Amino acid sequence: MRGVSLLYPIALVVIAGMIVLNVLVPRETHGMTQEVPEQTTDVTTLFAETLELPSLIRVAVDRNPKVNAAKARWQATIEQYPQVTALPDPMFMYGYFLRSVETRVGPQRHRISFSQMFPYPGTLDAAGEVVKKAIEIERVKHEQVIRDLIVKLKLSYHELAYLQRAVELTQQNHELIASILAIATPRYAEGKVALNDVLKAQSQLAQLEYDLVLLEELRRVEQANIKGILSVSSTTPLGATVPVPYEPLDVTLADVEKQALSKRQELRIAALTIEKASEGIALAELQTKPMLKFDLMTIETGKALMFDTPGSGKNPFSIGVGVTIPWSSLKNSSKVREAQQNREVVTANKRTLEDETKVALQKIYFRLENARRLIELYETTLIPQAGAAIEVAETWHQEGPKSITGFLETQSVWLNFNLARLRAIADYQQNVARLEQIVGGKIDDSQIK
Repeated sequence: MRGVSLLYPIALVVIAGMIVLNVLVPRETHGMTQEVPEQTTDVTTLFAETLELPSLIRVAVDRNPKVNAAKARWQATIEQYPQVTALPDPMFMYGYFLRSVETRVGPQRHRISFSQMFPYPGTLDAAGEVVKKAIEIERVKHEQVIRDLIVKLKLSYHELAYLQRAVELTQQNHELIASILAIATPRYAEGKVALNDVLKAQSQLAQLEYDLVLLEELRRVEQANIKGILSVSSTTPLGATVPVPYEPLDVTLADVEKQALSKRQELRIAALTIEKASEGIALAELQTKPMLKFDLMTIETGKALMFDTPGSGKNPFSIGVGVTIPWSSLKNSSKVREAQQNREVVTANKRTLEDETKVALQKIYFRLENARRLIELYETTLIPQAGAAIEVAETWHQEGPKSITGFLETQSVWLNFNLARLRAIADYQQNVARLEQIVGGKIDDSQIK
C-alpha cells in the first residue's frame, strides 16, 4: 500500500508537532505554582503536655482535610490549562471500498485521510486566559480556607484558655470557701456564728461545685473541637494552653476597612471573577468566528488491467481546506450577551460584598473596643476595689469573725470580677481573630502597640 506508506511521514510530522505543543504548555502552566511536599506530623503525644497556638496552626494546616481538598481543587484547575489551549484532536479515517472503483490507472480499494480543525486565531489563547483566572481564583480560595481554619482554631483556643484559667480560679475560690465553712460549722455549734452565715457558705460552695462541673464539660467540648480541627483521634491527649498575651490593637476603623477592601480573600476572588468574566467575553466573541479545517487524503490504487497504461497503480493525493460558517447570528450574539450579563452579575456581587464587609467590620470593631474597655475597667478599677476580699480571708483565718455574710458577698464579687476580666480578654482575642478573618489576614504589625 504505497499510499499508506507515503501518508505516514506527513501524519507523523503533524502528530509530533502536536505532542511538542501539548508538552510545552503543561510545563508553562505547572510553573504557576510550586508543589508543596506533603508533611506528616505525629500528633499522638505532640500536645500532651502543652498547647501552643503557633504549633497548633502548623499542624492543622498540614492535616486538615478541608485544606487538602482546596489544594486538590487548585491543582485540578491547573490541569485544565493544557486541555483548553491544545488544538482539537485530529481525526484519522480509513475507508474500505466494498466494491472497488475501476479507473483507467487501476482499481481503488482503500482510502486514508487525516483532518485537523484549527480554531480562529487567538481563541485558544483566550481560553487559556480564562483558565488562568480560574487558577488564580482557586489559589485564593485555598488561601481563604487556610485563613478560616486558623480563625476557627484561634476562636477555640482562646475559649479553651479562658475555660482552663476559669477552672483554676474557681477551684481556688472553692478551696477558700470550703476552709471557711470548715471553721464556721463548729463555731455555729458554739453559738459564735449565725445559721444564715453557714447556709450562705454552703450554698455558695454548692454553686462553685456546679460551676466547676460546667466549666470542665465546656473545656472537654473545646478540646474535642480542637481535635476535630487537627483531624486527630478523639482520644489524643491535649495539655494545658499557653495563654496568648493580651496586646490591644492600636488601629482605627478606617485603617482596618482599608486593609479589608484590598486584602480580603472574598473581595479578591470577586475581582478575579470580574476579570475572568471579561476574558469570557473575549472568548465568546472569538468562538463566534469561523474555524479552519485541513484535510489530507490518499486513495490506494491497484495496477491497471492494461500493463502499459501510463500512471498504472498511481495513488492520488488531495489536500483540502474547509471553513465553518457561523451562519446563526442569533446564537452567536446571544453567546456574547450571556458573557456580558455574567460580568454584570459578578460586578454587582462585588459591590454588595464590599458593603457587607464594611458593615461586618463595624460590628466586630465595636465588640473589640467594648471588650478593651471592659478589660481596662476591671483591671484599673473594679478588681483593685474588690481586692480587699483577700485581706478579709486572711483575717477570717486568723481572727475568726462572728459574721461571714459580708465576706462571702465580697469574695463572690471578687471572683465574678476576675472571671469577667478573663472573659473580656478571651472575647477581645476572639474578636481580633474575627477581625483578621474579615481583613483577610493578620493586622499590620506596625499597628500593634
